[in-house]
This record gives sequence, C-alpha cells and structure tokens, in this order.
Amino acid sequence: MSCKIRRYCIYRQKLRLHSASSSCTLYILRRCMVDIQAILQRAYDYGITYIDKGVVANYIPELAKEDKTRAGAAIIDTDGSVYTVGAAQYQFSIQSIVKIIIYLCVLEHYDFDYIQKFIGVKPSAKPFNSIIELELSDKNIPVNPFINAGAIVGTSLLFEKYGNNTFEMILKRTHEIIGNDKIDYSRSIFNSESSCAFANRALTYMLLNGKIISPDINVEDLLNVYFKSCSILANVTDLAQLSFILSRDGKDTAGKQHCSAEHARIIRTIMATCGTYDYSGEFAVRIGMPAKSGVGGGIVTASRAGYGIGVYCPGLDAHGNSYVGTRMLELIANELGLSIY
Repeated sequence: MSCKIRRYCIYRQKLRLHSASSSCTLYILRRCMVDIQAILQRAYDYGITYIDKGVVANYIPELAKEDKTRAGAAIIDTDGSVYTVGAAQYQFSIQSIVKIIIYLCVLEHYDFDYIQKFIGVKPSAKPFNSIIELELSDKNIPVNPFINAGAIVGTSLLFEKYGNNTFEMILKRTHEIIGNDKIDYSRSIFNSESSCAFANRALTYMLLNGKIISPDINVEDLLNVYFKSCSILANVTDLAQLSFILSRDGKDTAGKQHCSAEHARIIRTIMATCGTYDYSGEFAVRIGMPAKSGVGGGIVTASRAGYGIGVYCPGLDAHGNSYVGTRMLELIANELGLSIY
C-alpha cells in the first residue's frame, strides 16, 4: 500500500471515530435534555382526565373502600434518580403484582422444564380468575403464572419447600428485591379477601382434583399464603424499584444482583404476553412495554431502556387493569420511546 493511500485510510478512520464520538455525545446530550419530571407530570395530568372511568375492585370489600380519584406514579431514571408525582407515598395492596415475586421464587427453586409440567406460559383470552380457562387448558394446568390458578400452583410449589414458612419467605424476597424491609401485608385486606374468595377456592379444589397440587397440602393453609401475598402493601416508588431491577437484568441502582439475568428475562417475556390478562394484546399495541397489573390499582413495567416505572390508581377497566395507570403509561412510553415493538 502506498504512503498516500495509507494516509488516506488513516484519515477516513479518524473521521469515522470522530463521527461515532459525535453521535455518542449527541445521544448523551439528548438524554440530559430529557426532563423526566416534566414527562411524569404530563403523564399524570393526562391520566387523571380519565379519573371518572373505571371501577374499584368492589368484589373485595376492603378494596371497595379505595378512593378512585387517588393516583400516583414514579420513574427511576437510568442513573438511579427517582422522580414522583401525585400520591407517590400512598401504600396500596399489590394484589396480582406479587405474582412476579411468586414466579421468580419458583424459578429460583425449580428447573424451568419441571415448572412447565404444572404451569404454562401461554397468553390467556379469559379473565384472570376464569374456571373455564383451567378446564380447557392442556393437561388441565394453568396457562400461565400470572392468572390466579397459575399463581396458586406456584405458591403450592413453594409450599412444598417451605411449608408454613412460605409466606415469610415470599415477604423476605420482596424486601430483598424492592430494597425496603418495612414492607408488610394488610391484615384487614387479607381478612376481607379470604372471606369472599369463593372463585379462588373453586380453582384450588379443581387443581387438587386434577393432581396439579399435592394432596398433602391443606387448601386453607395454601390460600392463606396466597391471600397474604396479594395483600402486601407498597407504593409506586417500590413498584418502580421492582421495575428497575427487572429492566436491568436483575441489578438494582447500586449494581447489586438481586436475581439472575435469565430469570429477569423470563419474567419480562411473560409480562409482555400475559401481564395485563386478556388486555395484553391491546396493551402491547398501545404501550408496548412488558407490564404486570394488580386489581389494587398498581401497574409495574419493564423496559430494556433501563427505566423503572410504577403507576397507581384504583379505578379498573373491564380487564382488571388501572384505567388511569394505563393512560399514564401510554404517554410515558410514547415520550421516552419505550415500546419494544
């Protein structure tokens, strides 16, 4: 190669490096220019325009008392900064959001292929407490871990390991993942939920009849663990912390590993396909982020961009998802470009 050509090649390489550096600098500048608090405020303002929509979960007497005009949201930025709006410190029962923790614990104690014998990973076209879904599913097993039957089976698998200490293990794992050891469950919500959980009892006895749950497990002991888990109290910042860890392959804001990257990936995937029940398809189109909702009004998301996001408002749509919370996420996802599709 001649000296002239060599000099030209070096010159082109420098141009490429300069261009790459400029692009990286531009990206950083754009990220610095993103006003997370302003986006969060706009999302909140947009969401509460739908405050008259939705109905609180009145089939659980204690949840029927919730104020449907109360709303809040939190975002943890990629650098760990926390932004909040609205009733961000208000504690509510996480309900089905705990199914993330339950399934994560199951993954940590059993091989995935073994779990598949008891709980599938298929999306559901039926309500989260559907008995028909269970009757029509392959091998009469729950179609996924985020419907009630799936979470009850997951709890039973943990019960086989921990017996009467199962709830304490789930609560401790919640403390570890969210980073808040003050989190506890609501006794009044637990008692309220237990007093009227006829559908969940029917599901459990069907699972017992189908030998999906061990006959050695007492049904009421098992359901007490499940109801206590659903009654765990958290605020939107706690949800954002859970979201951050799932989004960052199991690592918290300090870089500490709280679950394996593989388990975080599995959870995100099931959140994307099953996390908002029979609304999951439309949620994917409108928002495009993996998410898990609970009838307490909370929604936790996951984002490969590395954000942690949690929202709350107890007014629910026909599928059991927060009406206002869904609208807040719609604006946040759009403004931050978080759709994975």
